[in-house]
Amino acid sequence: MKPKYSYPFTAIPAQEELKLCLILNLIDPSIGGVLATGDKGTAKTTAVRGLSQLMGNDFPFINLPIGATEDRVLGSINLEALINQKITIIDKGLLAQSHQGFLYIDEVNLLNDYLMDVLLDASASGGYYLEREGISQWMDSRFCLVGTMNPEEGALRPQLLDRFGLSVHIRTPKDIKIRSQIAMQRLTFDSDPKSFYNEFQEEEKAEKGRIIEARKNLKNINIPEIVLEYCARLTLDNQVEGMRADILLLKTTKAYAAYYNQKEITIEMVDIIAPFVLQHRAKEYTPPSDKNEENPSDMNTEGSQEEMPPQNGQSDILFQLPKEVQQGLKFSVPKATKKQEISLDIQQKREIVSYPAERISEISVVRTVKKYLSTGKFEKIYKRATKKTVAKIVFLIDTSASMAIDHQVAYLKGIIEKTITSYPLKKIEYAIVGLHHTTAKVLQEFTFDIKKISEINYQLKVGGKTNLGAAFFTVYELIRSVRMEMIQLFVFTDGKINTGAENSFEYAVRTYKQYLSRISKTTIIDTEISFVKLGKAKQLAQQLKLEYSMISDF
Repeated sequence: MKPKYSYPFTAIPAQEELKLCLILNLIDPSIGGVLATGDKGTAKTTAVRGLSQLMGNDFPFINLPIGATEDRVLGSINLEALINQKITIIDKGLLAQSHQGFLYIDEVNLLNDYLMDVLLDASASGGYYLEREGISQWMDSRFCLVGTMNPEEGALRPQLLDRFGLSVHIRTPKDIKIRSQIAMQRLTFDSDPKSFYNEFQEEEKAEKGRIIEARKNLKNINIPEIVLEYCARLTLDNQVEGMRADILLLKTTKAYAAYYNQKEITIEMVDIIAPFVLQHRAKEYTPPSDKNEENPSDMNTEGSQEEMPPQNGQSDILFQLPKEVQQGLKFSVPKATKKQEISLDIQQKREIVSYPAERISEISVVRTVKKYLSTGKFEKIYKRATKKTVAKIVFLIDTSASMAIDHQVAYLKGIIEKTITSYPLKKIEYAIVGLHHTTAKVLQEFTFDIKKISEINYQLKVGGKTNLGAAFFTVYELIRSVRMEMIQLFVFTDGKINTGAENSFEYAVRTYKQYLSRISKTTIIDTEISFVKLGKAKQLAQQLKLEYSMISDF
């Protein structure tokens, strides 16, 4: 049962950017919604639910669960009315229910590909045709999309990312006083929601009134010619594709001016709004203030064409690697080639998952009717749902002292960096295990966060001895609760195993056979690049019957 009181929107501290983006979409729904990314537990969902409460019951606010089925999203025929009353009634889906309102999706990046396509089609056309059991009916569905997500759990498809008018990154507050305030307010609300809400009731009413007034004034906001040119320059400088960003800069800044009861938008207002519009669309986003500092004298001159360090979380590792490796490591989706990337077997598998009835709403028409005909009693029978499983990649990296002799560690860093950035739209989890003194440790457990893996990879240091047997066992401890057939292991080593047992090489072989033999795929990548080669890594691959590559192949 839905709680009577949600946490008041105006009572949320330290998230002013998110609150502003939500408000601007209320003032002008054609902006196209908000994507809120960032740390867990930072009031993303609380803010959106508080907004719904602030606007009241006459404002559609629909929550689309990531496990929703096609019938739940698009709509379906009411079988009970069809069978018992012999009439056709269409039960509206969530998309139709969200018409002229907000469609809210928590963990939007985990939504399956089919539903993402449905959202894109409806968003682009303002509705959709519901095709069910001989019925074809147009359903209006113009909505603003509000999504929250944790980037560690996977990236969004670019088509869906671009549909969000604004994006904002939420960070955990670092100020002690603010953290104390947040904790105390939450405790007070949880103990007595009604009394807490009443404390902010006047502020809630005032905020709603301000939004409604801004809506009325929106059409009266003037846009000077210099602002039009400034917006065009911003989108060009940030290498944004298409014209959507230009239009959204103007729309959002107009809403901002209306909210603050101004008659005309200014360049300073555009600078405030620009990050929300551009940072999730730009290839290399640079804040307007930084650009002005580089070229303050003439806004209309072409900017410098010098390469800039990657922005928006991309690693700066390319600027630290040998030139031979940098050449093939550009941040773009590669063509089908084995050069400079590891070939990952990323075909997604499906498994059948049984969910309780309350978690799905797609009815199996055939099975339901058959049940009715055989028993004379109407009973809904639900379909079984499927979910996609993802590839899990483990990089086991030999960081022993021998890896520093010919700069092998720099080359393998480059290969790993290239690999993880080559599959940006695939929901792949990565983990890193590295040698540590005379044993091994998990440097990063499984995560979808490419930035985090990139940082760990960049910070790798060499030193100590090579205990590959311990490393294999550490990998086993990492994956023991995971289905082995989902694991792909890449072992970067020169094979010079020199500690762990009296015969450390054989100890490594035995450990792998005992604990890791059921892994879907293991590849030994030989990092030995010296003129005189001992061939230990190749010998290891041959004894274990594993795939083998040399670092020079990449």
